[in-house]
Amino acid sequence: MITKQVTAIALRLFSIWLLVQLILNLPSLVMLFASVEQYQQQEIPMVAYLGLIGVFILVGLIAVFIINKAATSVLERAKSNSEVTLSNDSQEVLFQLAGLYFVVNALAYLPRSLSFILNTGEISSSGMLWPAGLVFQLAIGIWLLSASTFWLNLLNKLRGRT
Repeated sequence: MITKQVTAIALRLFSIWLLVQLILNLPSLVMLFASVEQYQQQEIPMVAYLGLIGVFILVGLIAVFIINKAATSVLERAKSNSEVTLSNDSQEVLFQLAGLYFVVNALAYLPRSLSFILNTGEISSSGMLWPAGLVFQLAIGIWLLSASTFWLNLLNKLRGRT
């Protein structure tokens, strides 16, 4: 199996995993809204419930669609010949895959990380550490996705390959 096929398979697996996580996180999202309603002691309109859940599902499905398009793009962009060593393009794709993993992982666990509101009903600094870590992971993932050439050049300098 050549690098482009492995990359396409990895992207497809990311999209399937994100879709599964999207479905698995829906109940925790509904519970989070219910706890916010109890905490505020006022009823949240059904339209707001459906709107927030719809936005959650829409963002997740858009991310799955974009990842699937990225898998198709990788297959089209990749060179037809396979090399034993990784070229700069292949290394850049690996940085983008790592960034994509960080982004997908952070987006999948971010709603669940706010479930501490269910138990305590108040926001504390210790309870915000996990969501803050996930936001940091999301930022690093976006940075890896958008500036993969920066990371490639940095690692080449560190390895002495200028």
